[in-house]
Amino acid sequence: MKNNLRNIYWPIIMITAILASIFALGYGIFFKQDIAIEEQGFATILWNVSYWATVAFMVVGIIMALYFAFSQIVKGLIESPKGQIEILMAVGLLVLVFIVSWILASGTDIPAQLFEKTGSDMKFSKLIGGSLYTCYVLIIGVVLTVLATEIAKKIK
Repeated sequence: MKNNLRNIYWPIIMITAILASIFALGYGIFFKQDIAIEEQGFATILWNVSYWATVAFMVVGIIMALYFAFSQIVKGLIESPKGQIEILMAVGLLVLVFIVSWILASGTDIPAQLFEKTGSDMKFSKLIGGSLYTCYVLIIGVVLTVLATEIAKKIK
């Protein structure tokens, strides 16, 4: 079953990646800077195809990655529940870090003018702040883990 999915997955990923690359290159070739964007018919078509091929590439990649991860967790829970519980606890800890970061985010980190300029809502400010705090916590955790590992190697 796993090989069958890989036989389907890789050609789809490769085709969408190649299409996105070819059409993005075509957009770069046919785009004229001295012409208004509304008048760039062929270049706009190339850009749209490239954009949607990239979106498809990402969506298929994310879906397949999640499928493989969940299938491995379920398979592991059936074969060795104790080892998988640790993985589920780690995922739960990541979710907890995000929730705490989201709660601590003020929601005023990004100026309202930036949201107006990008056409976004201010309601996303707290989500963005929480995501940034989560990244900071995870980066600090990785650095501390690497340092602790190196120090433990030197002590032994």
